Amino acid sequence: MQALRLVNTLNMQHEDWLEYRRLGIGGSDAAAICGLSRYKSPMSVYLEKLGELAPLEDNPKMKAGRILEPVIAEWFAEDTGYKVWRRNAIFQHPEHPFMLANIDRWLPGQNAGLECKNTAEYCKGDWAGTQAPTEYILQCNHYMAVTGADRWFIAVLIGGWDFQWRVIERDEQLIKNLITIEKGFWEEHVAAKVPPAFSHQDTEYLKNKYSESVSDSSIELPEDAYKIIQELHQARADKSQAEKREEAAKNQIKGYMQTSEKAYFQGDLHFTWKTGKRGRTFRVIGGDE
Repeated sequence: MQALRLVNTLNMQHEDWLEYRRLGIGGSDAAAICGLSRYKSPMSVYLEKLGELAPLEDNPKMKAGRILEPVIAEWFAEDTGYKVWRRNAIFQHPEHPFMLANIDRWLPGQNAGLECKNTAEYCKGDWAGTQAPTEYILQCNHYMAVTGADRWFIAVLIGGWDFQWRVIERDEQLIKNLITIEKGFWEEHVAAKVPPAFSHQDTEYLKNKYSESVSDSSIELPEDAYKIIQELHQARADKSQAEKREEAAKNQIKGYMQTSEKAYFQGDLHFTWKTGKRGRTFRVIGGDE
């Protein structure tokens, strides 16, 4: 392993661990910084590193992840025959100190690591096929960048019983891009204390941060807001056109269905159009009404 051992985490208090996480970018931050996370925005990472965003309160889902991590690691070891070791440390890239890694397990003799995930049954679709979700591919390549590993395994327990694992091979081009993006984010935003742009995931933060307006107050938007204004108007126009296309497609399906309640395509149920108290309701199976 090429990484530097920044600090020993054995018996470390959770609050101290969070403070060390603020010293750099971790694997779980990588997808968010790249704008490819479904759960976290670049702004939330920025605010966390500056200590301006309170850490998530412990909850049953987080507790389950901690309790089941050793179970998942042992299950992986039994399934594969590989040895897995705890490292009890936060590691640091030897050339890029802003890159940190708090890894779940290390595989001795293989120059490889293991990431353990616990997820719900409704997330099973994320694991269809042979690849891991994009967020985790980025997370594991971040760990490989820090540690110098050749590959990273990821094991997941779905719904408490469905155990699966994947292997993610080291991707040099992806790692090069990650280093560039993370370096830019750390130096241009965190170190410079210049916030990144808000994204679609920041709605709740802004709602809570600015929960009340000041009566009769106003601002003049700066010149660089012009591009954003144009983008907003274009997005609204695109949405309107998309809604019209959707409605037209629905009506064409209804034209086929006429008085039928269900419509199948190649043996699979795709649509229902049933009569209820409010008239007939059209539903796309597996989608929104």
